[in-house]
Amino acid sequence: MRAQWLMLAVFLTSGLGTACHADEVLLLSPCANCDAHHPLPAAAGTKPGAAASATQPAENPSQRREGPWAGDASEFFKGAALGFVCHETGHVIANLAVGSHPYLKRVDFAFIPFFTIQPDHPLTPREHYLTASAGFGAQFLVNEWLLDKHPNLAHEDEPFLKGLAAFNFWLGVGYALDGFTGYGPDERDTKGMADALGCSESVVGALVLAPTLLDAYRYRHPSCRWARDVSRGLKLLMFGLTFDCEP
Repeated sequence: MRAQWLMLAVFLTSGLGTACHADEVLLLSPCANCDAHHPLPAAAGTKPGAAASATQPAENPSQRREGPWAGDASEFFKGAALGFVCHETGHVIANLAVGSHPYLKRVDFAFIPFFTIQPDHPLTPREHYLTASAGFGAQFLVNEWLLDKHPNLAHEDEPFLKGLAAFNFWLGVGYALDGFTGYGPDERDTKGMADALGCSESVVGALVLAPTLLDAYRYRHPSCRWARDVSRGLKLLMFGLTFDCEP
C-alpha cells in the first residue's frame, strides 16, 4: 500500500518482464528434481550442426517476445496495475471480514503522497494482523494461480501476465526492505504485522521476502518441487500466524 514501492514496481518491473534466452534457463537448472534442460549429445555419425538444429524447438507464435516490458509496455503495465488492485482489494476484504468499514487515509513517503486503507475502529491484534497481511495473501494467491495455470510463463508471449507477476515480485521485495529497515510511515503493512505479533519487523520482512524469492525461482524453474513446497509452506505459515495473535 506504499507509494515508494508502487513507484519502485513501475520503474523496476522489467526485471521479470524482460525476456531471457533459452540457454540462460539451461545454465540455471539447479537440481535433479527441477527442470533438467540439457542439450542432447550428437549421435554417432551425426554432424554437430544437424544435432543442434534437431534439438531446437520450432518457432511458436505463443512464445514470448524479446525486449523490455515483455514486448508490449501497454499490456505489461496493465498487468502491473491489476497486481496493485489485487493487493489493495485484499486489505478491503479483510477489513470487511472483521466488521470494519475501511476508508482511505493519506500518507506521505518522503515527498510522495499516497494513501493507506484504514479500519474505522480499533482492532484486536489478531484482526490487525489479518488486515495488514491480507495484501500479501492476495499476492500469494495470484502467484499460485499464475504458476499453476502458466508454468511456462517465462517463455510465453503474455506481457499482461508478466506485468502482474513482476509487480508482485517487486512489491514483495520492497516491503521486505521496509521490514528490514523500518523505513516508512507507521501504517506500513510489515509494521502492522510485527506489532500484532509482538516481534521484530525484520522477522516479518524475512517472512515476506522468502516466498517472494521462491516464487521468482519457480517462475524460471517451473518443475522445481522443493521450491513450490517450501514457498507454499511459508505462505501457510504467514496465514497461520494470525491465530498466534491475541484475539
